[in-house]
Amino acid sequence: MRLPHQLTGSRFFSFSDEGEFLKSVSAVVDEEEFVRIGSLVQAGLMPITSKEVLATMLGVNPGIIWSLENKPERYYRRFKIPKGKGEREIVAPKVGLKVIQKWFSVQLQDCARIDDHVFGFVPGRSHIDAASVHTNANWVYSIDLTNFFPSTPINWVASSLINIGYDADSADRISKLCCYRGALAQGSPASPVLSNISMRGIDAALGALAAEMDVRVTRYADDITFSAAGEFPQVLPERLESLFSQTPWKISQEKTYFSEAPVRLKVHGLVVNGNTVKLTKGYRNKLRAYRHVLQTNRCRQEDLARLSGHVRYASQVSSRDD
Repeated sequence: MRLPHQLTGSRFFSFSDEGEFLKSVSAVVDEEEFVRIGSLVQAGLMPITSKEVLATMLGVNPGIIWSLENKPERYYRRFKIPKGKGEREIVAPKVGLKVIQKWFSVQLQDCARIDDHVFGFVPGRSHIDAASVHTNANWVYSIDLTNFFPSTPINWVASSLINIGYDADSADRISKLCCYRGALAQGSPASPVLSNISMRGIDAALGALAAEMDVRVTRYADDITFSAAGEFPQVLPERLESLFSQTPWKISQEKTYFSEAPVRLKVHGLVVNGNTVKLTKGYRNKLRAYRHVLQTNRCRQEDLARLSGHVRYASQVSSRDD
């Protein structure tokens, strides 16, 4: 969903500047809350101190904000989509709530400080960039976290917002408006950035562990990959199990991956043997077929966007290779 920049780009949503906003909320807040608002504005954060203040910014009745917080089941729709051999449940906010969450995501992205080894849900970074970190490796070891968004609990989200400067009441309000049934919603536009903010402590620990073992690390959403040109540190899996045992996230044993050269090394579906990232042989074979279909005008209209997308993606990887 695309919202006008004058809305998403403003910490005050429908108000273009701080003065206009402060004048409008002065009638609905007491002196203590006004001071809290000033502190958040000074810190460069959205001043969401109460439902009245948020309602003023959005131009709606405060009762709507109360309903969004306390009766969230009314404002989400649930459905399933294919994922591998199974299905993934999507919990998508309806339009009104989605607008709020999209605004939150843009504003929180601007104030969140994300570590350099984090590539998922970060503007200007891609899984191709993440894979490139692991070129010239002798081995690759990766883990995957189970049900990443739904296993990120609301209290963890709230605590992480406090850590970036929000007071407890504001953090609680943002968390309630972005979580469903006590966790991040798989389908909310705010979940990606909130997951990165919630992982900041773990990301610091992953970076420290990589430095200690003299290996490389990247995280792309729930996919965490280590590699090095030297020997594989046998204690790495145990150390990771210990690290995540203190968090709400669980390592998926079925998706743990280890490979050692000269066997093919894969990171995010790309081959990283040697000094460049490359497409797998199987994917290259599919691309030849896709290109042939496109060049001979044999592509069905309903398949055109999908096949063209594959060709564009291959060009992106090839340009990095060049």
